Amino acid sequence: MKLNLYNLSVFVWFFTGASLIYAQQNMQRNLVQRERTAALRRLLQQPLANTGNYDITYHRLELQPQLDNRNLTGEVTTYFVANNDLIQMEFDFNTQMQVNSVIYHGSQLNFNQSNNRLIINFLQPILQGNLDSIKITYDGFVPDTGLGSYAVSTHNGKPVVWTLSEPYGARDWWPCKQDLTDKIDSVDVILKYPKIQNGVEMVGVSNGILTSENITQINGTDYKISTWKHRYPIAAYLVAFAVTNYTKFSQTAGIVQNFPIDNYVYPENLSLAQIQSNAFVPVMNFFEQSFGHYPFYTEKYGQIQFGWGGGMEHQTATFVANYQRWLIAHELAHQWFGDAITCGSWHDIWLNEGFATYSEALIKEHLDGQTEFDNWKQNAVSAITQYPDGSVYVQDTTDVWRIFDSRLSYYKGAMVLNMLRLQVGDSDFFEGLRNYVNQKSFQYAKTQDFKAIIETQSGKDLTDFFNDWIYGEGYPTYSIQVTRTGAQEYEVVINQTTSHASVSFFELSLPFVFKDDNGHELQVMLQNTINGQHFVVQTGFDVTDVIFDPHHDIIHRNSILNMNLDIKTFENQTFKIYPNPVKHYLYMDSSLLQPVSELKILSVDGKELRTYSYQNQPFDVDFLPAGVYWLQFRLNRYTYLQKFVKQ
Repeated sequence: MKLNLYNLSVFVWFFTGASLIYAQQNMQRNLVQRERTAALRRLLQQPLANTGNYDITYHRLELQPQLDNRNLTGEVTTYFVANNDLIQMEFDFNTQMQVNSVIYHGSQLNFNQSNNRLIINFLQPILQGNLDSIKITYDGFVPDTGLGSYAVSTHNGKPVVWTLSEPYGARDWWPCKQDLTDKIDSVDVILKYPKIQNGVEMVGVSNGILTSENITQINGTDYKISTWKHRYPIAAYLVAFAVTNYTKFSQTAGIVQNFPIDNYVYPENLSLAQIQSNAFVPVMNFFEQSFGHYPFYTEKYGQIQFGWGGGMEHQTATFVANYQRWLIAHELAHQWFGDAITCGSWHDIWLNEGFATYSEALIKEHLDGQTEFDNWKQNAVSAITQYPDGSVYVQDTTDVWRIFDSRLSYYKGAMVLNMLRLQVGDSDFFEGLRNYVNQKSFQYAKTQDFKAIIETQSGKDLTDFFNDWIYGEGYPTYSIQVTRTGAQEYEVVINQTTSHASVSFFELSLPFVFKDDNGHELQVMLQNTINGQHFVVQTGFDVTDVIFDPHHDIIHRNSILNMNLDIKTFENQTFKIYPNPVKHYLYMDSSLLQPVSELKILSVDGKELRTYSYQNQPFDVDFLPAGVYWLQFRLNRYTYLQKFVKQ
């Protein structure tokens, strides 16, 4: 979800590149603020614990909203299967709404309302495994919680009603079951509202497809009855509706199945929306290529304008403030990651938000090119590494700010996916995503589910990767030494320090590019598993530059790469050091006439340990622990190195 700052009309003046970037950054900050607010509702108003004794198969919501106030009249028919012998059932429902009757097989049942619970008592037990149904009628003024679950407002002087129930606000306006274990198998939403209000025709929109629209009279006033059917499993908080004087325009998308993209916009914003919506079809088609078919392709994808800045990924009926490409990409990606597949716990929120955020970046790569994609990743890494701690996996789900932390759940989650892609390769990464969608759609998923599917696809054990980057905190800082050791041969020594003690070492394949001045380029991946690790790279050309992480694919900060690209090894006829191996003193003979500058002893990873004068022989090396070292000096423009062993 992305929410809460600007109305659509505000974006008319954001047309320069800098202004668009500024607007997007503000929208993203407000996305996090909105989701933290929603999470506060989640934590303070938990769903009922006693709803596990039945499984919902179908809801029919018949709703009659007033368009100029918060009054709502409703009738909800629920079909369910008893999970055990059922004498009593409960629904989440705000106590401020008045239940008028509960009908079971034509008879009224006893019920009571307290503490936002609707408790229904059956006269006889409903036996385990039986399919049955009840009908609840209610009305009242929908409470204004200040968190946006049910909004009555205006735009351009015209009334608008819309809902946004994520995650547990649905109970404010209809009796439902709000846990995250039981999706509704299918739902019908039937809206009854005045045909004409404030001199303009009203349009009602909801999940699924519009199957009928009829006119009836109530007290001499024409009312529309719009019937929407949705035949996919859906969480209660993703059921939504909106009513105002919408103007509809449609597109089609889909690389295999053409299906409608129905856009419902405020008339005053139609021209801008049509211009912005030109970006949508390429986004949908790319996501289908990358993730698999749009999960709800037999129905529609809807984009419905509403009164808050940002968006909310209601299933098949995303509510949006505008049609900026980054926003529609984020919300559309949620149809796969968040709606079809929903995170199975708030520990794993990155499976929703990290995936949607990375999808924005994939659109940058696909439509704007490598440079824009690289810029996005660079900015993301900069945000992630502002602080030295923080895991993608949420340890403390009582902390609202931590659950919806933009640095960790959104950007670090997204960049972990990018690094995973680098580790397993594009083919296995995207095929793994498609397998994840195929195996977990219309279910709940956790991090281990995703890990297992990617491991199966790639054939790689990703335990260390997930332990380091999902469950561990912080990031590495690399110290890299590249040294020419022969004809077109280069040694790379890699060390790292970590920003947080939870990870002693980040094991990762690291990307390098070796280049010369004539356009030659060699890209290599070096699997870094230990500190001080040595790699030898044969280039086929004389290197003039080496670039570490050229496309900003890795999360790291303040890394340093040192190069000695003019290095020559000692030539036996010119230089000789002895004894080698050495215990106490090292000697050097040279037939060169030119004076040699100071000599240095270096560790194998390039750290300077001691400096000597060339004339001051022998060289005392008794202080060195046993191991392998470099003796280095410069002569003319070359640096010379020779390895020796200290016993």
